[in-house]
Amino acid sequence: MTRRFRATRKFDKQFKSLDNKTNKQALKAIEIFMTDPSHPSLRYKKLQGTNNFYEISVNMSVRIIIEVTSEGQDQINTFFVIGTHDEVLPPK
Repeated sequence: MTRRFRATRKFDKQFKSLDNKTNKQALKAIEIFMTDPSHPSLRYKKLQGTNNFYEISVNMSVRIIIEVTSEGQDQINTFFVIGTHDEVLPPK
């Protein structure tokens, strides 16, 4: 299985609007996720009530939502949205 990565336009737009410090933290989290998605610093977990959506932590307030799907033998990881916990996660 090959892991492939892509991003939505919304993610790209949100990513570009981050301040410099958060941008650097997000890049580091993405790099770690691409090499080791189970790294403890990411706090990678499935979003409750979804089939294909997961979250990773950039810092204590910012999250990246990732959609994980399959195409043939490939696992597709789509960086879906990035923002604060309240911006990217549905209310409980």
